[in-house]
Amino acid sequence: MKHLKVSIIIPTYRGSDHLGEAIQSVLDQLYPDWELLVVDDCSPDQTSEVLKEYSDPRIRTIRHEQNLGSDIARNTGLKASTGEIIAFLDQDDLFHPEKLQAHVAFLDRHPDIGFTYNGRFELNYSSKSVREIWRPPYAITLQDLVLWFPLSPSDVVLRREWALQMDLIGGSRGAEIFHFGRLYLDGCKFGCVDRALNYRRYHSGRVIKDLTGSCESEIHNQVRIFTDPRCPAEVKALRNIGHANIYQYWAFLAFAQGETTIGQEFIRNAIRYKPSILKGTPGELVDLLVINCIADENLDHAAQLQKIFAQFPQEIAWLSQQLEGAIAQGYFLKGARATMWDRNEDGNKYFEEAIRLGFRIDKTLITQLASKLLDYEAEFGEDSAKKALQAWTPFVEQSGGKTSVRGLNGTYAANRAFQNYRMGEFGDIPGTVMRAVASDPRYLTNRGVLSVLLRSTVGQWAKNPKVAPGPVPD
Repeated sequence: MKHLKVSIIIPTYRGSDHLGEAIQSVLDQLYPDWELLVVDDCSPDQTSEVLKEYSDPRIRTIRHEQNLGSDIARNTGLKASTGEIIAFLDQDDLFHPEKLQAHVAFLDRHPDIGFTYNGRFELNYSSKSVREIWRPPYAITLQDLVLWFPLSPSDVVLRREWALQMDLIGGSRGAEIFHFGRLYLDGCKFGCVDRALNYRRYHSGRVIKDLTGSCESEIHNQVRIFTDPRCPAEVKALRNIGHANIYQYWAFLAFAQGETTIGQEFIRNAIRYKPSILKGTPGELVDLLVINCIADENLDHAAQLQKIFAQFPQEIAWLSQQLEGAIAQGYFLKGARATMWDRNEDGNKYFEEAIRLGFRIDKTLITQLASKLLDYEAEFGEDSAKKALQAWTPFVEQSGGKTSVRGLNGTYAANRAFQNYRMGEFGDIPGTVMRAVASDPRYLTNRGVLSVLLRSTVGQWAKNPKVAPGPVPD
């Protein structure tokens, strides 16, 4: 493996509480050939004192004389860097010790790839314990980049020539949509280092100022991609969905902060762009609210949901009929998360409360749980995932019967077969497919599963499959 020099850039502002840990995570890297540029964006706190504690000659500090924003700070670091590879790290995030080693090895094996990214561990709010794993799409598309936020800056490593093409001077909230989307349109090839290799920190009680300006900034960055002449027609056609995604999230933040008028405006915009977010029980909007309300375990998600539902505009006040189900769903999801991360006492308590409230598991949630099992297995192995599955099983049965248990086992196995195929692990596929069929015989007639089984047989002979199958069809 070539020893390419990596330049890590940390923009910092009022980050003294966690900056030291971020720097230490760089010092702990197994890959030694790096430089760290910490750009102090005119911090008024003790940032300069923290930086004085580090004497490693690979660490350089640059200070802005006025606060210019994180993207311009990243640009300052980029211009001063000397490495062939550029990595970004936010001031309160952490690198896994193998982060740089894994990315440099990947780039060495794939000289045509200019942009690499990885999954991450999401930390509990105001804590260093892990809440869950976030795994972005393995083969990321422009659609992924423009519709939502699959990547944070700390997930990303680029070759220098591509990093220099990013327009960091005009940075604004949601700028990653534009930065990464434009690189994609410029012809940069993206590659996934399929591991969780950094830790993202969150903070309880954070209040966001200028919600309207921040939301509109994200919309603006989406529009910059949708209106680019190189943007494919099939992606441009998703413009309304992309805007609805952003307005839904910012409506949640506004309601959570008690800014009712702004929240109502955002939710009306989301419905205007995508009326289907109200369909279903629960529908897309309610699902999103549940997921965001359970993110911070320091907060009572039931109280948060009650507060948010009470602020809905009158025309969707009928959604209050779904409030109790949303609260129960939140307890079930918190139970699954807690038991997966070895907090069995908390997990059982949450599960039992969900069942007491009459929670009924559905196909959508079964799919979500199967996805979480695959993410967990990818990091910690099959035995660990099976342990989590066994812990969930009694509660899945209580909330949906044996049919739901078989559904979860079958979906997990079938999607694992697709993952095996993607990774070229063809020998594991027949057994995995048989486990899916044993849980649900309908997989015998599922064209997607049968296609994977057949292609894996060919793949074992050829060792170079040309076409990847799609997701498991309904």
